[in-house]
Amino acid sequence: MVSAMKRLDTYIQKLSKKVNVLHVQLESPNQNISYTYQKDLKKDIFHSASIGKLFCATLVMMAIDEKHIKLETKVYDILKKGMLDMLYIYKNIDYQKDVTVEMLLSHTSGVNDYFEGKTINHQPFIKMVLSNKDHLFTKEELLDFTRFHQQAVSKPGDKFLYSDTGYILLGEMLESIYQMPYEQILKTKIFNPLHMPHTKLCFYDPSFDQKDLAPLYFNGIEMSQAKSLSCDYAGGGLQTTTKDLSVFMNALFNGTLIPNDLLYKMMDVKHSFHGIMRYGLGMIEVLFHRLAPWLRGYPKLYGGLGSLSVFAFYDPKEKDTYIINLGDSRKMRIGFLLLIQMASTLKKIRKGKRHGSRN
Repeated sequence: MVSAMKRLDTYIQKLSKKVNVLHVQLESPNQNISYTYQKDLKKDIFHSASIGKLFCATLVMMAIDEKHIKLETKVYDILKKGMLDMLYIYKNIDYQKDVTVEMLLSHTSGVNDYFEGKTINHQPFIKMVLSNKDHLFTKEELLDFTRFHQQAVSKPGDKFLYSDTGYILLGEMLESIYQMPYEQILKTKIFNPLHMPHTKLCFYDPSFDQKDLAPLYFNGIEMSQAKSLSCDYAGGGLQTTTKDLSVFMNALFNGTLIPNDLLYKMMDVKHSFHGIMRYGLGMIEVLFHRLAPWLRGYPKLYGGLGSLSVFAFYDPKEKDTYIINLGDSRKMRIGFLLLIQMASTLKKIRKGKRHGSRN
């Protein structure tokens, strides 16, 4: 075990010299392993991008467990009047009354995606973010971008399209259910009970301090101190640390937050995601042999993936937790290679123990 972990540490140390940002957490309680690495010891807090969708989906499942809603509940009946206007017009028919909670969770509601979706006679959203760093976005602006500059991509339930717009609507729905701001819901139901002191909703939590964020790069541009980083909300606007994320992942999969039947619904993946993954209800499945055929026999992981090359995955069989942050939208491939290296290390350790070697 010692030599296998030493080899992993050597790999990570070499990798850190090639990247600007690196945070790593590997937890394997059955192997008595708790490994942490961060390149800059003063910058352990980072923006976790779409990992926030996993938190939002968990809150929705908690609301279902509390009997506030069901997966088949129509969101039109919960959201403020007019919030769905112009978001679900497809081939001149308005389908806003047909959209369910499950469709929003699974990205099959038909709504476009303000962040990366095609626009109508307007520049892409990301160009606005990168060109006007001093702009502070509101959640209303994010919805309005889709409302006025995009078109629905299908009838509800007909097509999978990864949509940040849909998760903004889920955040709004949770606020309507609990009658409190989304950042307070997160604190009340997840952050405080799990003792996650460094995890906050950026730009909404009163105690958020942008200067705490580690550097982050989008399309090669450093954005950690840009006000336009506020271009997200319930779909991925969290700051966190590797340790806080590890705590959350363990709580999610060990039944602390939601019962197993709802967790299994999140894990029930039905849609291909970037070709090498599959998507369930706010949760991504990684099958390593989809990355490379020779990786058959590697664990099946579940969790979330952020566009800034942030990984938060869990192995339900072995109870292992994998957290990676590279803070750079162009480092996703490096992140997957590191994920493979981490999984390979644990695989070698288990194999060595079965054969009685020190590995």
